[in-house]
Amino acid sequence: MPSGFLDSLGGAAGCLRLARAFYSRVGRDPVLKPLFPGKSLRCATEEFAAFLVQFLDGDEEETQHRWWLSLRESHARFRIGPAERSAWLTLMRATLDEAPLDEGTRTALRSFFLHSSAYLIGKDAAEPAHAELATRWGAQRALDDVVAALVAGEDEKVLAAAPALAARGSVFVGLAARMMQTGRTRLVRFVVEALERDPSLAERRFGGKSLLHFAAGAGCVAVVEALLRLGTDPDELDRGGHTALYCVANECGGEAGPAVVRMLVRAGADVRACGGVTRATALHMAARRGFVEMAWTLIECGADVRARDYKGVTALGRARNLRRTEVAALIVERGGVV
Repeated sequence: MPSGFLDSLGGAAGCLRLARAFYSRVGRDPVLKPLFPGKSLRCATEEFAAFLVQFLDGDEEETQHRWWLSLRESHARFRIGPAERSAWLTLMRATLDEAPLDEGTRTALRSFFLHSSAYLIGKDAAEPAHAELATRWGAQRALDDVVAALVAGEDEKVLAAAPALAARGSVFVGLAARMMQTGRTRLVRFVVEALERDPSLAERRFGGKSLLHFAAGAGCVAVVEALLRLGTDPDELDRGGHTALYCVANECGGEAGPAVVRMLVRAGADVRACGGVTRATALHMAARRGFVEMAWTLIECGADVRARDYKGVTALGRARNLRRTEVAALIVERGGVV
């Protein structure tokens, strides 16, 4: 449903303004800046803005910088304790004080961040007083619980809760991706059945990737087959300009990878496609990862062993640079050049 609170923040643009103002302070803070060792805080800024839009049920296109479903998982890589929480809240209060918001919105956000930050370090705090934020916080907690159950192998809990998320297309795609990555039969069957009930899920995205990209990367033959049967374009691009063939060659070193390659090629995927910033082909990625059977299958399906990426490096060059000797020998045998 449309979010009145999102409107009071100024929509997706307002969320991004808030995120930028906050992280400009983080960049100068002695406690929080060390948590982000890179030179730029752009990714953190974009992800925080995307979280706010997703949390407030905004336009899915504005949530595609969100890489995590679970709020706790998204912070697990950081060492966060009371000192970090205190610093975070101090900076956020200063950000909210200067933001062009009405006092009711500002007060509600202060309360929400006080509660959600306590949750992240395992402490208790009063529930958000704002009715809409309290409802949406309950939905986020439920989503965190589903992800935790998935990680713990509690599939009954996952399958009981997942249908309620189907209406949130982007979130559902993110959850379906995690289901496929487990390889567990019941979870994969659930994804296939969800697609059969609602084929429009094939068009939804999470983190800039479609279900086909996730299914290919996971080597999930059943879901790839279902998507192709529904008419999904085998060469559709993710946000980074990559095809499903790129994803399977880059991510799937298991036995299912070559089968997925053949399925995609039979459906019309361009095995010679190059894309993204590096202009790498699927064969480049198989060579980089050392996936011998994957490289063999790609070559058998017509991959160009002489194709060069944006630096002029071939798949053989990548294999040799990374000491992937078996893949290098295969490519030499098939006429590859450095």
